[in-house]
Amino acid sequence: MADPTVSTTTLAVVTFCIGCIVSTSAVFPEETTGPRHNQEPASTVDYTLEVRANKPIHVTNERFLSITVDVGTLNKNWGNFSFGSSKLKTLTSALSPAYLRLGGTAADYLVFKRHCDDEVTTGQVDLFSQRPLTFLCPEDWDGINNFCSDTGLKLIFGLNQLLRTDDGQWDPTNAKQLLDYNTYDDVAWELGNEPNSYLKKANVSISGQQIGRDFNVLRSILQSRPQYSGASLFGPDIGGITKRAKVKSMLAGFLSTTNATNATTFHSYYLNGRTATVDDFLNPETLDSLLPVKIRTVTSQVRKYHGKDAKVWLGESGSALGGGAPNISDRYVAGFLFLDKLGMCAKMGLDVMIRQSYYGGSYTMLDLVSLEPKPDYWSAYIYKYLVGPKVLQVKLDTISYDNDGGGPAQSETDKQYLRVYAHCTATGKSGYRAGAVTLIILNMNKVNWANITLLRKLSGRRVDQYLLTPREHMDMSSSQVNLNGHPFQLVNDTTLPQLEPLAIGRDDPILIPPLSYGFYVIKVKTKACM
Repeated sequence: MADPTVSTTTLAVVTFCIGCIVSTSAVFPEETTGPRHNQEPASTVDYTLEVRANKPIHVTNERFLSITVDVGTLNKNWGNFSFGSSKLKTLTSALSPAYLRLGGTAADYLVFKRHCDDEVTTGQVDLFSQRPLTFLCPEDWDGINNFCSDTGLKLIFGLNQLLRTDDGQWDPTNAKQLLDYNTYDDVAWELGNEPNSYLKKANVSISGQQIGRDFNVLRSILQSRPQYSGASLFGPDIGGITKRAKVKSMLAGFLSTTNATNATTFHSYYLNGRTATVDDFLNPETLDSLLPVKIRTVTSQVRKYHGKDAKVWLGESGSALGGGAPNISDRYVAGFLFLDKLGMCAKMGLDVMIRQSYYGGSYTMLDLVSLEPKPDYWSAYIYKYLVGPKVLQVKLDTISYDNDGGGPAQSETDKQYLRVYAHCTATGKSGYRAGAVTLIILNMNKVNWANITLLRKLSGRRVDQYLLTPREHMDMSSSQVNLNGHPFQLVNDTTLPQLEPLAIGRDDPILIPPLSYGFYVIKVKTKACM
């Protein structure tokens, strides 16, 4: 990627608060190449950062960042998620390669109908739960598959596991009808959604061992048909993994009964969408208390039964359950949880992270009417361009001062508020040369700037900054973002904006404003990334 040429550089010196920001600007001449300020930030915390780049600690799937659309959108005739929309195709193509998972709660009330009419597809409910049935018609199936083909996505489709026989076995009759109808080769499959919640939502209790047997049946059906002999199967999409011992037992029962899946999947959300606040989204404890524990719990179980090379996916995840937190989960502040989750999952060895949801709910990445991108879309867009699959180890330290050091007292707690992840830079779309390193940096501190000094191999290198900040009144609830201080938005319905970095000079520090996040590409030739 060529460095941008600009006549002046405008840098905002900012003081943040939740819900507001005061900004003053200083304009520097053309020769300015880094984030120089006409005054020092009022308060800074100083850090050193070392990236150990001799070899990666993990290599993710090329579709690591993937997306979902809930099957329930079928009940709304897909809303404004129009397969023929050039705008939707433009936005979606920019996120490829990726999986598109079509699943969710409605998947366990879904029935494929070879012939659909209005009488069949409206007003019917499940007899046990009284939830509305969701009908998948041939035109829906063809539409979503052609859309995936046009945009470079691979479809994962969730089959209904609550279709049971009188003796408690999974009834694959309807699944076979869909398999017989399907003519698309590149479809992956799931069976069921969050089976730990079946008793609550459908008055059906299924053990982990029985779920495993259901998956064995589905794998046998796939292998019996030449078209599907190599098809991928994922599951069991279990949720609530740290809440109750019986959920852990369900996972163990599943893993001990089947090895039919290509990856073991689980679900995780940070917060309850009905009660979550902006402060919850900005609390480092939110990020540290749940997800790492869940990842360790699932990966340890999977390795116990299937070996250290078995794949684990975060098969569905958003900021807040229950459809997201209104006016928070689709705003700038949600980017802290989103980017940290991507960094955490990759660092801890997960293969894929599927973000709920691309379209739908309060955590949607696209506006439900206009399809205009929300802030998390732009984070994903930049991620896809700059972040490669090789994950690198990061060592972050605060710089301590003695009583005469002239600086603030700093402690390990400061590191909770500055979160840094490192990957080899993606070279395909970005144009960067092999060897470069991309940092994902989040400064969650409400007051302090972060002043980062790079050590060892990264020291004295040129850095490209892609800093995302809120636009509308500089509010954490902004629905639009700036990139390096400039509006970042679609040029038109079929043209995405260019990624224009701000170049930081060799001798300039990396200064991260409070309550901001971004990507930093270090132009270096590291062994792990060559």
